[in-house]
Amino acid sequence: MVAVGVLALAVFVLFGVVIELYRDVRQLRDIAGVLDRPLDVDIGEVAGTPPSRYGLPHALDSVASAVVLFLSDRCGTCHALADGLKGHLPPGLWIVLEARSPDGAAQFLASHELTPNGRLSVDVAGQIAQRMGLRTTPVGFRVENGRLAGATTVPSRRYLSSILPNSVRLEPGAISAANERMSV
Repeated sequence: MVAVGVLALAVFVLFGVVIELYRDVRQLRDIAGVLDRPLDVDIGEVAGTPPSRYGLPHALDSVASAVVLFLSDRCGTCHALADGLKGHLPPGLWIVLEARSPDGAAQFLASHELTPNGRLSVDVAGQIAQRMGLRTTPVGFRVENGRLAGATTVPSRRYLSSILPNSVRLEPGAISAANERMSV
């Protein structure tokens, strides 16, 4: 009976220690700035305009939904986000890499196994961000129906995954099958 009491007391104390450890880790994450605390970015006059107006790919002017992520070769969070992609851009994600020099851009892309293509642009002079009035990274711009709709800071890979568009497709042939039933 005494052994059960001692064991219950030990379990109670250990639970208290675990709770305190979680609080300490959260405080450390807060101090280090690694908590997912995105900030909305006021895009002002940019809202409702086509992305190509600022030098972004023309293909964005016709997409239903996308996120354009601005990264910099000088930003630690940007390196972590790029590393989390593992050389693959998920559907709906477009990237603009701002770099100090062509060599810096090449080094960033090589270290994260990324290749410039239709959805990954390199902006060595920072002209795209300058035209938009963007002075910080990483920032994700939402594109809806070919227009810039909003923006937010992107503090982590987990948050980036949560803001990427997820499309649901209709079953192929559903419309023609419905039309056939209606004509009978």
